Amino acid sequence: MTALLPSRYKDAGRQFISLEYRPDHPKILAVLLGGSSIYRKRNECSDNDWDGAIIVPEKLDIVQLVNNQRSSMMEMLGIMQAECPEFKVPNGSSPRWTQFDCVRFAGFDKLQIKRSVKILSLDYFFQPNNSIRIPSFKDKRIFEACRPPAIKYYRVQQARRVEDGLLILQDQWVYTASINQQQDALFTTFDPHGHLIRKHILARYTNLSGLHANTQSFAKHQLFSSEYCDWLAEELSNLYDQPDMPNQRPRSPRASINQTFICGEAITAPNQDFTNPPTQGMTLPSWFRELSTQAKTGDPLQRQELPLSAFSSNSTAAKITLPAVSTGEVTSRIFSKCCQYPEQELQGARNAATFGLHVQLPLIMPSGELWYPFFDGKTESEALLYAELVKAEDMLRLYSRCITGMKEENETLHIENCNLGTTSSRGTTKQPIHRFFYARLLKDERFHRFYESAIPVGQHLSVEEFLKFPWKINGVTYPSLGELFDTARNILHPNSPQCKSCPTVFGLGDAHGANVIISDHVLLNNSREVLYVDYETAGFHPVMLDLAKPFYNDVFFDTLYLDLLSKTPKMTYAIEGDLINITFTPYVDDLTQAVFDVKRRFLLQPLFGWVEDCGDGHDLGKDIPLLSNALLCCATLTRDFSGHPDAFVRNLATGIVLAQAVDLEGFYSGFKSLGPNA
Repeated sequence: MTALLPSRYKDAGRQFISLEYRPDHPKILAVLLGGSSIYRKRNECSDNDWDGAIIVPEKLDIVQLVNNQRSSMMEMLGIMQAECPEFKVPNGSSPRWTQFDCVRFAGFDKLQIKRSVKILSLDYFFQPNNSIRIPSFKDKRIFEACRPPAIKYYRVQQARRVEDGLLILQDQWVYTASINQQQDALFTTFDPHGHLIRKHILARYTNLSGLHANTQSFAKHQLFSSEYCDWLAEELSNLYDQPDMPNQRPRSPRASINQTFICGEAITAPNQDFTNPPTQGMTLPSWFRELSTQAKTGDPLQRQELPLSAFSSNSTAAKITLPAVSTGEVTSRIFSKCCQYPEQELQGARNAATFGLHVQLPLIMPSGELWYPFFDGKTESEALLYAELVKAEDMLRLYSRCITGMKEENETLHIENCNLGTTSSRGTTKQPIHRFFYARLLKDERFHRFYESAIPVGQHLSVEEFLKFPWKINGVTYPSLGELFDTARNILHPNSPQCKSCPTVFGLGDAHGANVIISDHVLLNNSREVLYVDYETAGFHPVMLDLAKPFYNDVFFDTLYLDLLSKTPKMTYAIEGDLINITFTPYVDDLTQAVFDVKRRFLLQPLFGWVEDCGDGHDLGKDIPLLSNALLCCATLTRDFSGHPDAFVRNLATGIVLAQAVDLEGFYSGFKSLGPNA
């Protein structure tokens, strides 16, 4: 049976590649062929499914092959039209040199059938790598896959935009659930170099999952022919029989094999260059400027109020009919927002654009309203993971640029903010983000304002009495809310040692999912336009404060809006003597777990490593109390739960648990006790 597959492989190879056009230099060690032409039944093979890999000795040979031997490569692969004819592989002197592992070379043959190969160096496989970083003009971050028995799941990987539409895709060979479906070519080979590659991939799979791979460990196993399965099973058995291969071990209870969304590894190192982010721009359409002129001069405009979202508390939407002089009536839509600090929002938008975020520049109308061009798209909840990945990438870029010494730019933006009276030097009460935290804690005024008339679960109690009650949450006793508020006031004071020592970054301050809109339209490079809105608290502030609202609002969305959602929590609570006792079943759905994983793997972990390596050895773990106490404020002082006892108790309990963290381990432990598997 196994003899049939090499013969078929050679037949397919002759159709895929013409070795007579192989360049003399650099030396090509092996050409490996994958795709359905190998693993499917003959009558199920697709004529346009050609995928392969080229192995060269060293990484510099990739540069030589693509940049200097492009014509020979195209002839060898039968490519008549290159997909990216202008693309040049970064050489050894480029700052991008350390940021990629292989290159994808693709194009179309004379029948307009697409052919592609990944070009890798053999020396790469002698390193303990699971990651594989690929320059690409396609923004593909989420892949559908399957595990036995026919269960669909998604692989989530990060990408990083660099310049001129180029991205670095951060893929990996194996996940705990499967061997990456894109590595068929590396596994289907009978070359001696392929033997080394297969051992490398299998060792990584076993080290990650604790299991030996079988035919069902491959992401595309459902498409395999019986012939291919027989060959692959024998090959796997032979490889694992070798003495240098890892043994199976008991599976960890934390293994992600049953998750719907499997996140890849965070691949962010201090040598990555964030100083030149992709230009997002904040231009205004000409009709919007004309609209502003007409509105300010008193010209009549037809205005129709649009319905508000249940989750919107500080804005209104309107549709405006603009009579254009040259083209007749044109219906144009604006987004109108009423807020307390319009000048700060305008300046925040300008500063955010300077740091490369995709924002809109509002117009301040005589009424004090902020007008924005209406953006056709969805809130993040409808295209959550892609927007969350882009947001993690953008925030990491923002923070890294500040931390690695964009001193002159930062000082310029500080001055602009100071002129508005919103912030001055590091750690002052004028930083607008403190309105979310310290200002809400002062004299417990906000809690009193919410619940002065009645405590939702103890209407006979005054606010002062309620704040003195300790809590027992799932069997663990915690201090009273009053004690926790006292601690939070000390830690979150703008001039506290914690605020002063925490690295200062530029951030939006409120970049949770409801303030991120993703376009309905998928662009040619597979990306979507992601727009940040609400810049009222944008400015320079401690990085831990910037993380707080996105973490709480996105990970605990169902808790924060429990009173508005049709969900009944599994929870009991009662005031027992001088104690508030609450018991609930920790749970998050698969999508929420994925959101948490993206924040943890692609933002928090790289940020901690970056600060340690580039920020004078600062340990961000010591700043966790700043984040944990800010999360307490998010849970207890964001929304008024009067009349909704379940939402009131669940949010207070969540904030109390999160407030206990004093280091990163405690931070993750708190989340895990509330549902997300950290």
